[in-house]
Amino acid sequence: MSDLGIAIAVHLVSVVWWLGGIAFVTAVMLPAVARGLGSDPHEAFRRIEQRFAPQARVAVILAGLSGGYLLWRLGAWTWLGHAAFWWLDAMIGYWLLFVLLLFVIEPLGLMRRAMHYGNVDSDRFLYRMIRVHALLLVIGLVIVGGAAAGSHGY
Repeated sequence: MSDLGIAIAVHLVSVVWWLGGIAFVTAVMLPAVARGLGSDPHEAFRRIEQRFAPQARVAVILAGLSGGYLLWRLGAWTWLGHAAFWWLDAMIGYWLLFVLLLFVIEPLGLMRRAMHYGNVDSDRFLYRMIRVHALLLVIGLVIVGGAAAGSHGY
């Protein structure tokens, strides 16, 4: 397998793991926690998040490294800013957002503080988290769909 093939495989697997994780958290974990999974919903959320966050960080790092390599190897830097390749700009922006979320905002507790703004109760906190994750998931799926279509000439 060529270096290009390896980079594409690493990129695809890391993006699938990353978005699959967002889908799981959005569609399964957060709704289960909101409906009373366990006696302490915040503790359940924290324990599950504690196991997934490192995986998400690795997936985001691998997606960034492989994506950067692909940009360089394919000479695709020139594609940035062209309307036909909107998905590439969106992909980089989405990746940067998650780098900030996973490596800065979440470790500093800023997301938890923002979600608890105004001393909201636990239920409202969880429903806010569900809405934020759902929005991030939809954006990610639109970008992946656009990338799949755009990279095949559509």
